[in-house]
Amino acid sequence: MNYQSLTPHDATGLLSLVGLVVLFIGLLFLIRRTQQKRLQQAQAAPAAAAKPFPQNLEARLQILPDSGEQRQERLAQLRQAYADWQSAYWLRGLDGATEFLRGQTTKRGLRYQISATSLVQGLAMLIQTQMAEKDDDSCAGFERLLACLLSRPAQDFPALSSWLFMPDLPTSPRLQSDLHAEAWILSALLAAERQWGSLERIDLNQVLAERARALPDALRNESEEDSAVFSPFLYRIIARGFPDPIWHSRADADWKALVPRLRVGKGLPARQEALSMLQIGLEGILQPDGDFPQWSDLAFARLKRALTSLGELDGEVEEGFSRLASFCCCVPLAAADKNGAEAEGLWSRLIQAQAARQDALGASLRLLTMMMLAETFWLGESEAPVTQEV
Repeated sequence: MNYQSLTPHDATGLLSLVGLVVLFIGLLFLIRRTQQKRLQQAQAAPAAAAKPFPQNLEARLQILPDSGEQRQERLAQLRQAYADWQSAYWLRGLDGATEFLRGQTTKRGLRYQISATSLVQGLAMLIQTQMAEKDDDSCAGFERLLACLLSRPAQDFPALSSWLFMPDLPTSPRLQSDLHAEAWILSALLAAERQWGSLERIDLNQVLAERARALPDALRNESEEDSAVFSPFLYRIIARGFPDPIWHSRADADWKALVPRLRVGKGLPARQEALSMLQIGLEGILQPDGDFPQWSDLAFARLKRALTSLGELDGEVEEGFSRLASFCCCVPLAAADKNGAEAEGLWSRLIQAQAARQDALGASLRLLTMMMLAETFWLGESEAPVTQEV
């Protein structure tokens, strides 16, 4: 290039180009420095857990033998199951700021499409609150799971989440909400408030208030023909923070709808019946002196028919609901039955069980059930009620 032939206009353009390159490099440097600073802050100051795992809970049933060595062995098995569950099912979202649990994977054309559900996402959030230890990143993981749900609003109630979504796509179809899943999610949010107080990026109080307003409205608008999951355990937890007559009236209506199925059902229960039996079992373990006695006779009779000639846990009870998931829903009720199966046998069955690669629901229910048998599951334990404004 003949620099002597450069005109003032050429020189100005060249300087502008150099300036843009320098500015671009400077911006990249600042972005990288900001990212490193945030990462260092997150690593240096993890959220402190108010109820670190494992909790030594009082006034429980002492479901399993409680010698020191036996308990330590169970806790080690529970930690390993938790690590395996995270490794097998957790995936990071496209934005790097969200996480989800992989569900069904289907081939569409030349690519594979991953789906996730709000129910599994809610169970995963709750597991994070129960397994949080001192100085770990459980709070950050909880927040990334929540961020994924918040980015997938439901079609009917935008404050709630789509029951099914495609987390590996920039946009996903907005579907109806799963109200049973929403009860788990709201309970997980209340547990997070007890565990960490607040979150780093998301206003926990605002999310709680919005979802606590939306869920009762959604329940009131649900058609009477819709078959719902009997959810007394979750409704009792939610009612402590957000009193509303809907929790009691809805539980009564769902119980009446469940009774005919409990009377005639045989074998491992299908999805809605199984999830209802899980709720009854949780009440039997955590609140045995509440309403549990009025449900127990019918529930225990159904449980006996479910666990007779149980066989292997491979395969599905119905499409999208595995035999493992159904069995896990039965375990808390079996543990609450003094004349039922021995808890040590149930624990051994859970330890030996292996969830299928796409069975995030069965894997999550297995982990929750192990927490309940090990009596480290503190959600729903007796406490002074705290009323929040909605």
